[in-house]
Parts: sequence; C-alpha cells; structure tokens
Amino acid sequence: EVGYRLVPLVDASRSGDLLARIRGVRRKLSQDLGFLIQSVHIRDNLELSPNAYRINLAGVTVGEGVVQVDRELAINPGRVFGKLTGIETRDPAFGMEAVWIEAGRRDQAQTLGYTVVDAGTVIATHISHVIQTHAHELLGHEEVQQLLNGLAKSAPRLVEELVPKTLPLSSVARVLQGLLAERVPIRNLRLIIETLAEHAVRSQDPVLLTSQVRVALGRQIV
Repeated sequence: EVGYRLVPLVDASRSGDLLARIRGVRRKLSQDLGFLIQSVHIRDNLELSPNAYRINLAGVTVGEGVVQVDRELAINPGRVFGKLTGIETRDPAFGMEAVWIEAGRRDQAQTLGYTVVDAGTVIATHISHVIQTHAHELLGHEEVQQLLNGLAKSAPRLVEELVPKTLPLSSVARVLQGLLAERVPIRNLRLIIETLAEHAVRSQDPVLLTSQVRVALGRQIV
C-alpha cells in the first residue's frame, strides 16, 4: 500500500518503474529460493501519510517505511568519511543510518562512502527483504504440489513413490518450509526429494527429515 505522493512511482505513464523493479525482485528471488513467488499487488491508501508505504502479508503488516520521492537516500554502510546535510533517517529494510539528500548531491555522498539509492529502490529492496524473511509463509501446499509436478516430468518414479505412498504432501511442505525458514534455498528439489524418499521409510517426523535434508544440502549451505 502506498500514500498518494508515491503513486507516481507505480504509474508507468509518469515514468514510474516500481512495478518493473518488483517484477525483477520476484524473478530473481524465485530463481534464488527455488519456487515461484506470488504476485505483489499494489494499491494506494489514503489513510497512510502521503510519503508512507506499507507491506502486508495475508492482511497483516510485516514492513513499512517513509520515502522522499524528490530526494535520494544516502545509506551509511558502516564507514563513511564525512557528514551530509539532509533529513536523517534509517534504511527501512535493514535499519542502517541514512540521510535523505537532494538529488544533486549524489556524487558528493558517494565520494564520502555512502551508498545512494532512489525512493523506488528503497521500496523494492524492502520488499525483497520481506519476501526472503517470510519465504516459508509464502510456500503453501499448492506451491509444493506445483514443484512436485515439475519434478515429475524428469523423475516421475521418484515423486510417485514418495507422495503420497510414503510421505503425505503436508509433511513434504513442512520440510520445505523449515528449510526456507532457515534461509536454505530449495532449488535442488531433486536432492531434497531423494533424501526424503531414503529416510521417510524409517521416520515421518518433519523435524528429523529436515535435519537429514540439511545434511544432504551441506555443500550448498556452506
């Protein structure tokens, strides 16, 4: 949800590129995490302050911030060589010290060691961070079934023998959600399913199965 002053960021007719950036975020995170991230819906909310935005997941706010459309955010990455004049704040995604500066002072800020981004990048980065943090909540049974359907095209017997003969879909989902909650991508789905097929005959405990999968993914995790 965006305040009315941020509407130009999502209006393509006014050179707003936030929608394109969010599509890029979804595409990259879908590749990195290993499952298709759902669409991000954007609407204006007149109850928000004009420069504010809010990120909701299942109707609950999980992130919010305030941006200045006519300025740029100079973020202190931990070591800078001077101070900047502007509106002091914090980067909404990671809480780092930052200053909203006039656009014409970008070069000065970068020379001093600041990382400088525009308002659209601030919001897109925040959305990316929220998706990564809550990825396990975005992966439901339907998404898991789609992943298994995709794997079945290349390894039909593997999927057929595991679900539902050996392990119910809900248990597979819990294992994958557990990995994502630990920030472990599920890209290598074939190895994950092979490991589950090997160990599910002895135990169907999702916690124990997740630990076995974690071992199998050790090289990727390290």
